[in-house]
Amino acid sequence: MTEKSATASVLWDRFGVGVSTICAIHCLFFPVLISLLPVTTFLPAMHDWAHPVFIITLIPIVYFASRRSHYDPKIVSFLTGGFIIVLIGWLGGHLLFGYVFETVVTLFGSVILIVGHWFNYRHHRQCKNHSHEHHPVAEKMAESQHQKETAE
Repeated sequence: MTEKSATASVLWDRFGVGVSTICAIHCLFFPVLISLLPVTTFLPAMHDWAHPVFIITLIPIVYFASRRSHYDPKIVSFLTGGFIIVLIGWLGGHLLFGYVFETVVTLFGSVILIVGHWFNYRHHRQCKNHSHEHHPVAEKMAESQHQKETAE
């Protein structure tokens, strides 16, 4: 099978893996930054805004990645489940259970999102259904050219 070029689907999956990874790094290193910079008053405000920004960013990423996977049940369940776990971690940590719960659950959700995007990325690379939108334009053009030649 020929290697496929970057399409919108592949780019969304790469973006999703990147955002989920950044979220995971944030969860792991934010406590270190807080302990190293106790005099900085900006970091707590940045932390309070980081989670809503990640949640708002994750909504379209999960939606478009799910749509581009043609709603493959395994991919959609990983993406949706990871998003819900991140949301539960953020809200549960802020409202009920505290920072440790928030960090652990959000990190777990980020890992689930990364796995979902990885499955979606692999799906796009291995899919042989050329009616799916995630195939490169060059392949579609070559296929339509081939169909025209065979029709003549």
